[in-house]
Amino acid sequence: MKKLSRVLSISALTCALFALNSSPAVACGPSFLLPIFSMGVRPEQFADFANGKVGIIYPTMYRSALLVAYREFNNLQFSESEQRDLVKNWQAEYENTDTNEATKNAAINNWIAVRKKIVTNEAEPTIYTDRTNPESYSSFSNCNAGAFDNAVKTLDARLEKTKADDANMKDWLRGQDQVFANCSEVKDLPSPVAADAPDWLKADRDYQIAAAHFYATRYDEAKAAFEKIASNTASPWRDTAAYLVARVYIRLASAISENEAEHDKMLAYYQQAEKQLNSVLADKSLASVHAPAQQLLNLINFRLHPDTLHTELAKKLADKTENTTLFQDVTDYRRLLDKAIEYPSDADKGLDAKFRQTELTDWIMTVQAQGKEAFTHAVEKWQASKNTAWLVASLLKASPDSPDVAKLIEASKSIEKTSPAFLTATYHAVRLQTALGQTDEARKTLDAILNDASVAMNASATNQLLSERLLLAQDLAEFVKFSQRHAAAFAYDEMENQLVDITASPKAGEEDYNKNERPWAKRVLFDTDATRIMDTSMPLSLLKQIALHPDLPAYLRSRVVLSAWVRAVILDDDASAQALAPEVAQLIPELKSDMASYSKAKDAKARSYEAVWTLLKNPATRPLVDSGTGRRSAFNEIDNYRDNWWCNTLNPDNTVATPVPLFLTKEQQAQATAENASIAKIAASGSNFLAAKTTEWATFSPKEKRLPEALALAVKSTRYGCQNCDTGKVSKAAFDLLKDRFGSSEWKKKTPYWFKDEGCEVKN
Repeated sequence: MKKLSRVLSISALTCALFALNSSPAVACGPSFLLPIFSMGVRPEQFADFANGKVGIIYPTMYRSALLVAYREFNNLQFSESEQRDLVKNWQAEYENTDTNEATKNAAINNWIAVRKKIVTNEAEPTIYTDRTNPESYSSFSNCNAGAFDNAVKTLDARLEKTKADDANMKDWLRGQDQVFANCSEVKDLPSPVAADAPDWLKADRDYQIAAAHFYATRYDEAKAAFEKIASNTASPWRDTAAYLVARVYIRLASAISENEAEHDKMLAYYQQAEKQLNSVLADKSLASVHAPAQQLLNLINFRLHPDTLHTELAKKLADKTENTTLFQDVTDYRRLLDKAIEYPSDADKGLDAKFRQTELTDWIMTVQAQGKEAFTHAVEKWQASKNTAWLVASLLKASPDSPDVAKLIEASKSIEKTSPAFLTATYHAVRLQTALGQTDEARKTLDAILNDASVAMNASATNQLLSERLLLAQDLAEFVKFSQRHAAAFAYDEMENQLVDITASPKAGEEDYNKNERPWAKRVLFDTDATRIMDTSMPLSLLKQIALHPDLPAYLRSRVVLSAWVRAVILDDDASAQALAPEVAQLIPELKSDMASYSKAKDAKARSYEAVWTLLKNPATRPLVDSGTGRRSAFNEIDNYRDNWWCNTLNPDNTVATPVPLFLTKEQQAQATAENASIAKIAASGSNFLAAKTTEWATFSPKEKRLPEALALAVKSTRYGCQNCDTGKVSKAAFDLLKDRFGSSEWKKKTPYWFKDEGCEVKN
């Protein structure tokens, strides 16, 4: 049986330096568990979504999720059985989970238990069901649960007429063991039985030999054997063999790589499989295998007649009649759409006429399309039908200058708050109202929802509404209130297909991988919208107020106060830096002694260099407010992935446009812009700034005893911090000073090199 082991996810493809608001970090090396505040491609909770609690939907969601949203918006709920199938489908699609694994393992265990009715003193066989393709190193599930269930059923049927200790039963079991031995690798096949063996054993052995050929990937031999059995009207395996002939053709097709040279051959196998299945379905005497034959025919249609299958599935999936094959139908349907239009950048192709032939597909493709035509089409459909799903699509696609936007906003108010469409429609109506300047009404709507316990909201929806409400903040207190969010989930590198339940305790004997993240599960955090506003749109005077705000927990206040203090230091705002120092000392224990030394310095100049000393020793210091769970490494330790100090994140020319809360005055915004421009000019790179300031310090206080260590730390910072084309100059200057004045010191010995950005030319 297949076993899964936990591995550390490694991001080996890209090393990119991230700046703006999130701390600068190189994304190569181990992946990290990070909070996700709002899901973009998957349902937050599978079971809730399948049950109609869809929250706020997004065009980026996978099509299987949008399918469910469409049904729910049309009041076409799913039965409990269908909901379980949807959850299984999403586990397979989003999490790459083999949803059949548990069923298969149970079937294997049941087979092993039942075979003990014949042999009681033999070791249990070890059965592996997956076979590896030696040419591609890929693997596939070779033996499924049905094979073991069938073996159990057959064994029990034979025992009704034959004693367990009968030699023929033991012979039958040896043959069946040999069949399953071929699931993972080629083994010996069952031997033909003796001429005087009973007819039931002869028939079973013929089938066992054919099955062993099939599992051993000897498809020509398997096909011939199954065809012989299927032609024998006396064989109890006739029906199954006729069906399995088609499966052989499908295996032959699947074994061919999908390159152009092999394409015709692959299609030919599928066509032969289709012919065989149609023959089976036309034969009433083979009724026992009609259901699996029809299901297998859908796979053939996926390959040979995708447009026809798509139309059939789209109509079937939009029908409220309970669907016993929902899992496979949803799988086939979304794979057909993904095959037709794979990439989001091609989403507008979904507006082609062929995708508009069925209402379900038309809606999904319209929601995902990005151009203005999507809005026009959605509105036309809504006006013609007054259908809630099309109203949602219209609101989702609308911009403030779209025609009929006022009618859409008004129509959204008629959706009951118990409707699955309520949150999505209201969110986009509020978004449009805010953009149109209807801020009082938007604020009133948001406050009513956020304070209404009867509205069922998941964390993702709550955070989206809080984000909109943040922009409508009327004062600093409201900004502080609506900036605090609970994470919807945690995932490796924020990838929604790698969610981790950080609240779960490790099993006995397992390492506790999530111990550092677990405390954050119930804490409020800053999302990037709030920190981006603080970093780019707020002047130091407001950051100082937030740093002291009583409605923020201490661990969030510490981030703001550190950012404000570092800003004040860079801007030579001595009064602000002094005023903030006691709060820094109180909220950040690692800096308590440094703040005492800083405050005791004799004058502003001396204090500025005490601040440089503090920054040099603590790579976590930066003029930015950390979002999420913040920096991972210890406050005073170099982070191996360069999450140290800061990068050029405050240059207004390079900053992504940031929506500004209503309470910020033009004067405050102008002050923030001016401060950020100064910081960008003075300290575009934290390490460059520190290297330059340390060199200045050596001139200002040449007898300072800490200079050798400070210069060594400055050079070190240019290696582990952000680099640019000025790095080589300031790094070499600090290095030369260390070499010339303190060449015999231990710090010079620890500093054999200076550093530069290898993409820049540096003159010696």
